[in-house]
Amino acid sequence: RAWGFPDSPRSKEGGARSFDPILLDRQGIRSSHMASSGNAVLNYRLDIDAEFQGWILIVATVTAIWLFCLPCYCAGMSWTPARKFASWVSQRLPFFYAFMTIVNVIFLYLVIAWLPDYTFPQYLGACAKMAAWTFAHVLKWATSLVMILAFAVAVAFKDRIALMLGMDHKQIFNCKARDCLTCFTTTRFRPIELLIWKVEDLPSADMFSANNVFIELFMGYNETMKTRVHNNAGSDCILKETVQLNFDEDDDEEKLFIFVRNQQVMGAQELARAEIGNEQLKLLVEQGPANGWSNFREPISLVPRGRIWLKAVDIDEEQDAVTC
Repeated sequence: RAWGFPDSPRSKEGGARSFDPILLDRQGIRSSHMASSGNAVLNYRLDIDAEFQGWILIVATVTAIWLFCLPCYCAGMSWTPARKFASWVSQRLPFFYAFMTIVNVIFLYLVIAWLPDYTFPQYLGACAKMAAWTFAHVLKWATSLVMILAFAVAVAFKDRIALMLGMDHKQIFNCKARDCLTCFTTTRFRPIELLIWKVEDLPSADMFSANNVFIELFMGYNETMKTRVHNNAGSDCILKETVQLNFDEDDDEEKLFIFVRNQQVMGAQELARAEIGNEQLKLLVEQGPANGWSNFREPISLVPRGRIWLKAVDIDEEQDAVTC
């Protein structure tokens, strides 16, 4: 009974234990069936040209390398479960790489076994030759590789580089790829009006004089917009000024940059700044009824200190044309 076989009458009476031959036959058939299935998988061969077999092997190798880089790939995704998975794996990297090594070895072994013109030793020899050829020619490619790497870094960190240079708010080229796809039409833009009420708790630019406050705004293809200078305003200033802008609500990369500046004898000094993304600006437009200087919602925090009160409303160009 311990082996899963019923006792014969003789065993129940205390005699020697015997096994049912029918159950033994069933176990043997099941084992032989599993063995035959495994042999069928290992003996399978793809009937394709050797050139296509090489491409399959290259894709399989790239896939194996990608599986090793899976934590880095998941960490860069915006999907929350993927980021949680990357955080969980980062605490168990030795176990992950050990497990992934076994998975990749089995995966590559099966792929190579299914290719009739390749064996596992031949695959390892080809990888070694490829690595030797790459190292032998890497000096010839050094200049090109450095240029490609520099271009990739510049594209990947363009926002941080622009911020470091103080040019993150400036639109150098008034053209994007989506303009070409829309035949340079401007129908996607809609006019909005920003109502700037006041700024509060601004840092002091000079301990011996009050701030001469004005606000400068940058957004997309719009020209730089400025309010008038409010002399001797100090840390709090009531502005009550409006600015009109063209707004593309479908451009997720477009931001509204707000700079609160202090006018000096030569030039101007930045006191604080804020960035409003596309979604936040769209929400301001939806929440901002056109009823004058009332019903302002929560202020927007400035960096490094301060608050600004503003709202955004749609502009009816047809009504404005009739009024004019």
